[in-house]
Amino acid sequence: MKLKRLMHLAARPFEDRQTNGREQGMTIIEILIVIALIGTLMTIIMSNILDRSDDAKVDLARVSMAQIENGLRLYKLHNNRYPSTEEGLNALVTAPSGAKNWRGPYSETEKLKDPWDVPFTYESSGTRVFKMTSAGPDQQMGTADDITYPAEKGDKPAE
Repeated sequence: MKLKRLMHLAARPFEDRQTNGREQGMTIIEILIVIALIGTLMTIIMSNILDRSDDAKVDLARVSMAQIENGLRLYKLHNNRYPSTEEGLNALVTAPSGAKNWRGPYSETEKLKDPWDVPFTYESSGTRVFKMTSAGPDQQMGTADDITYPAEKGDKPAE
């Protein structure tokens, strides 16, 4: 008797239940509403993740320029000057004609590009000052999202 009762209770979730002549369950409209809510939540979450990705690439560009600066300092230590604007950052990879004490390479070619795969621009005024620039996310120079190193006054520093 008890076994029969247990079997009946175990099979209960699989029985056809009807309430007032209708089957219980979710209607197609309820399912569509749930899918729409899940889609909305996923859209919000993905947009936040993509925004963080752009911020991470900006930070990566600043870190990459700081690493290039180490190569530039080593170049200056050996040659008593930074590479000229004309020699550019390629002077860290291949010896320019004016560098008699070149002991490089001071960097790797692929490290001379920003996270958007665009080469960094480089300017030097001689022995004391240099400036590197990345075009930033829009990949166009001269716009508000350009990243300069060392950071100019008013630029947002890496956080």
